[in-house]
Amino acid sequence: MEDLKMLEPLFQNSLFQFFLYMALIQLLAQVFLDRRVAFWIASVSATVLWLRSFDPLTPLKAWLIVLFIFSLYLIPRLLFHFNIFLYLKGKKRCPECYSEVHWRAKVCPFCKHRFKGVEKAGEEISK
Repeated sequence: MEDLKMLEPLFQNSLFQFFLYMALIQLLAQVFLDRRVAFWIASVSATVLWLRSFDPLTPLKAWLIVLFIFSLYLIPRLLFHFNIFLYLKGKKRCPECYSEVHWRAKVCPFCKHRFKGVEKAGEEISK
């Protein structure tokens, strides 16, 4: 029971409540919709519902956090052709069939494309 008392200040934080609210709407939307569509519907509806009932500063902070995390993914991908999610999975993308293959693969198991060298994991191969 003492462990739960440590979490009480977290649940009183309005930013945490907003993300929890958005996650619950996301779960509900995923039952009926595609995952990507459900994310946007949950995000927009949570923002609109929060603005009607609570302070307008919390969704602004939440969207800045979301944009910051999204930029951590997008900037390395655009500038350096580096996909962080492929790197974390130990994969690379085949330039022919766009399938994910092991980062040490010399030949794509799906389309038989020969890689020029063993690229680092997560690097996008451009033609």
